[in-house]
Amino acid sequence: MLFRNMLLAAASLAALAPTAAAQQADTYVRPYWWDKPVVEGMGRAMLDVAPNRARFDLSFVETDDQSDASMKKAVARAKIAYDAIKKVAGDKARITTSVNVTAFYKQYKDKEGNVQTNTRADQVEGYEARVSMSVVLLDTSLAGRARAAALALGPQDAGRVSIYLEQTAEMQRAVLDAAAKDARQRAQLAATAAGGRLGDILVVQEGNSSCMGNWSSSQVARVLGDGDSYNRYAPAPAYAPPPPPPPPSMAPSIASGQVGSRTITVTEKDLAALDLPSDPNPQQIQADVCAIYTLVK
Repeated sequence: MLFRNMLLAAASLAALAPTAAAQQADTYVRPYWWDKPVVEGMGRAMLDVAPNRARFDLSFVETDDQSDASMKKAVARAKIAYDAIKKVAGDKARITTSVNVTAFYKQYKDKEGNVQTNTRADQVEGYEARVSMSVVLLDTSLAGRARAAALALGPQDAGRVSIYLEQTAEMQRAVLDAAAKDARQRAQLAATAAGGRLGDILVVQEGNSSCMGNWSSSQVARVLGDGDSYNRYAPAPAYAPPPPPPPPSMAPSIASGQVGSRTITVTEKDLAALDLPSDPNPQQIQADVCAIYTLVK
C-alpha cells in the first residue's frame, strides 16, 4: 500500500512539471523605463578631418623571346622604382608587387585578309612580363614625389593618386564624444519643452537606432552612472594643407639599376619634372548616440 501511494505521488509531480515550466517561460524582463518617466535623446555629430592616406597603382611591361629574360627586365625596372619610392618616402610607403608572364603568338592573314593568331605552342612569338605595383603612403604630402619617382621609370600603366581617410580610434572617439554631447543637449531641449528637467542617465548606446524601442530581454546597452562622466578626447585635427616637400637632396641620383643592356638612373631632376601636386580634400566622419535620462518634473 505504501509503495502504491509513493507511485501516485511521483505521477502527480510529473504531471505538474510541464505547467511550472510553462509558467517560467511566460516570465519577461520589465523595461528599465516602465516605472518612471524618461526622455530619449538621439545625438549626431559630423567632423571634418584631413585625409591621411594616398594610393596609386602602376605596372611595368617588358617583352623578350625568352620568358625568363622578359621577367628579369620587368622586375629590374620595378626594383629601381621601388628603391626610388623608398628613397623619397622611406617607411611611410607600403609597396606590394606581383608579376605575371604571358606568351604572345605569331599572326598571319587568312584568305579574306583578316589577321589571325596562331595559338599553337610551337608558334610562340615571345613573352610579355608585367610587374604590377600598388603603393600606399602614410603621409599624403609625399604622394607627388613618390609617384614622380615611379613615373621616372616610364611605366606602361599608371593610375591616378587616390587620397583618402583611414579612420583611427582617436578620430572615432572624438566624433563619438561630440555625438554623446549632442544627445544630452537634445534630451535637455525635449525635457525643457515638456516642462521638466533631466535627471540621471540610464542608458547610452552607440548607433542611430532608438535605444527605447523594440524591447526584449536580450537587449544590450551600456550603462553609465553619471551624465557628465564622458571621457574627454582631444578634438579631431583641423584640416590644414600638407607641408611643402623636403628640399631636394644634393645627391643627383635617387636610384639606379641595370635593365637588360640599359642603365637607368632616377635623379632629382626627374622628380621635379614629374611631380604633379594634388590638394587633399577634407574627409567627413560621423557618429550617432542614443541616450536615455530620467525626466524630473
